[in-house]
Amino acid sequence: MQAHHIRRQIKAHRQQLSLQTLKLHSRKVLRLAANYKPFRHSRRIAFYIAVRGEMDPSPLLQLALDTGKSTFLPVLRERPSRGLWFAPFTSRSSLTTNRFGIPEPNHNHSKLIMPWTLDLVFVPLIAFDKKGNRLGMGGGYYDRTFAFQRKRSHLKGPTLVGLAHEFQQQSQIPVKPWDIPLDAVITEAAIYKFK
Repeated sequence: MQAHHIRRQIKAHRQQLSLQTLKLHSRKVLRLAANYKPFRHSRRIAFYIAVRGEMDPSPLLQLALDTGKSTFLPVLRERPSRGLWFAPFTSRSSLTTNRFGIPEPNHNHSKLIMPWTLDLVFVPLIAFDKKGNRLGMGGGYYDRTFAFQRKRSHLKGPTLVGLAHEFQQQSQIPVKPWDIPLDAVITEAAIYKFK
C-alpha cells in the first residue's frame, strides 16, 4: 500500500478514538515504558506533544520529570535544512504553536541542544512495521534530524522509540533510502524491539 493511503487510513482511525480510549492507551504505554530499560537508564529524554489522536506521552513525561530526568521537546528548525532542535522542558515551561499547529516550547536559542546529546527520544508516527520502519507525517523532520546515526558511526546518538496505538502497526510500509529506522515501538499492548 502506498504511503499516502496508509496516512489517510490511520489518521482517520486515530481521529475516531474517544478521549477515554486515548487516556487508557496512554496509561498502558506508561506502565510498559516505565519498566523499559532505556527509559529507566536514560537521563536526557525528548518527548513530543500529542496532536490529532497521536499516542500521548504526557504521563510518561510527567514520570520523567518526577524522577529527576532532564526532559526536552522538539522545536522546528528551518535552516540550514528542515529538522529539529530540542528545547529543555519543565512543568513551568510555556508553549507556543508552530506553523503546523503543534505546541513547542518558547525557547532561548542558547539553550537548544543537539539531537546527539540525548539518551532517548520518543517519536510520534503514523505507522510502523515489524522491521522498525516508521512512516511519519511526510515532512522528514525526524529523519533529517537523526540522519547522523547513519552517516557517522562515532555519533551513535539516542535510542529512538516510537509511541503508537496497536492498530498503527502494518505488515510492511514503504521505505525510502533516507528513512531512519526505530530501535523500538511501544503501544498499549506491547514493546516491539527491533535492535
